[in-house]
Amino acid sequence: MAIRTADVIMPGNDNAFETGKRGQISSIADLDPSYRWMLEKNVTATLATIKPNGLPQLTPVWLAHDGRYILLNTKKGRLKDRNMRARPDVAILCVNPENPYHWVAINGRVVETIEETDPARGRQATENIDELARRYINTTPYPLRDPKGEVRVLVKVQPTSVMTFGPPPA
Repeated sequence: MAIRTADVIMPGNDNAFETGKRGQISSIADLDPSYRWMLEKNVTATLATIKPNGLPQLTPVWLAHDGRYILLNTKKGRLKDRNMRARPDVAILCVNPENPYHWVAINGRVVETIEETDPARGRQATENIDELARRYINTTPYPLRDPKGEVRVLVKVQPTSVMTFGPPPA
């Protein structure tokens, strides 16, 4: 599946914004490295889901990617989990912590969820949250589980469009 891109938005005439070149990439792995690193380092992203009343719900999230999908992890039953199951269109924003005018925004669709309780594939959800904990807070296994028990859910998002802003860092 081709992913639509709007590579760079720059200030234009009369202080308006102009879209730079538009194109397509075949996967997140093809995203320019000056933006892709924000998906590969410990940059906290913002996830937008749609609530039942149609309003957006924004949540800071940890994420990863496997070259094809954006990988998110949440506790089963949380609002973002319920929203994504009912309305699978999402948006994700990663902002460079050193330069708020350098970011990548990804629109996509949830194409798969894997719960820890799945006997065949549940281990993927556990391994993903442990890897995210190692990357974001330098510890493993993930230490913030609900002591009453919780089921983690690995969420796979298929990107449909990518927009980037700002020149690569100097």
